[in-house]
Amino acid sequence: MKSIIVNILKMAMVVLLFWWMIDSGKLSWAQLSIFLQHPDAIIVSIVIWICGPLLLGTLRWWLLIQGAGLKCSYFYAMRLQTIGYFFNTAMPGAVGGDIVKAIYIVKSQGGAEAKTPAMVTVLLDRIVGLIGLFAMSVCTASFSYNQLSQNPVTAQLMTGLAVVVALSAIFLVIVFVPYKNHADPIAKILSFRVPGFSLLRRIYAALRTYRTRPWIIVGTIALSAALQVMFMWYMGFIGQILYGKSAFDPVLLAPIFPFGILATAIPLAPGGMGVGHAVFDRLFALVGLPGGANVFNAYVLSQLLLNLLGFIPYLALKKQNPIDANDHQQIDDLATSV
Repeated sequence: MKSIIVNILKMAMVVLLFWWMIDSGKLSWAQLSIFLQHPDAIIVSIVIWICGPLLLGTLRWWLLIQGAGLKCSYFYAMRLQTIGYFFNTAMPGAVGGDIVKAIYIVKSQGGAEAKTPAMVTVLLDRIVGLIGLFAMSVCTASFSYNQLSQNPVTAQLMTGLAVVVALSAIFLVIVFVPYKNHADPIAKILSFRVPGFSLLRRIYAALRTYRTRPWIIVGTIALSAALQVMFMWYMGFIGQILYGKSAFDPVLLAPIFPFGILATAIPLAPGGMGVGHAVFDRLFALVGLPGGANVFNAYVLSQLLLNLLGFIPYLALKKQNPIDANDHQQIDDLATSV
């Protein structure tokens, strides 16, 4: 009952956000007609989805699976990846597609002892994705530093991004420092009951499992950055179709894109619907770009519709290897852990 009430409140908030944006003229569903007027937008969306989330996203997670010592083929990981996208899109909530992927990995290993490493791969997939997102933004913004530094807003955003990336780099260096006799001072510090330390301790422990294979973490961060470059380019592509090249400068996306994507992680609706519309509309306005809600609307819906294709491999896998009552308990445990 508590879960039902929470989900109802979430959807009510999303509906209110949509109503406010439509009523204020910030969002127009008519803008989605670009996919009819510009069929090339459909082709580009499909290519981005295949090359990005499907191929690069699967490769990133598959490398983490290998690093955790689990046995899984790349193509099986790809099936689970699409299933994860389907669950993230069709069934928002605390138990998302990442957890379902982890459960199937555990089942494929034939034992509950794989639960912890499976959880580690899920957690790290999120972490390296986040680090890659901010690193990508800093790198792409640096190519247009002179232009972006002239605007006080973009200059401040670039500084904030650079600080986040620098702190992430320092954290990664600390993670891979070898300690003798298991005397890890960082683990001891993070064991103190300080707000936020519990999450940092889990992240630190997950990363430490790869201390003998740091190239996996570096490689997956690079893959994450490449994936986010595709997404940011696609958002710029949509923006220029909607508002024209003269009015929409995609360079201005570099310092705001990661903050908008980060906001979409708030679990109210699939793909950050509602929250993402409002946040991107505000971010676009800050840097002088038009129609943030409309651009995000076309961007996210095109990708979410493709994510629904994960329903096909899910049905096939469900017949071969259905999730039973024991798996549901593991899902609850994993959801709590992650």
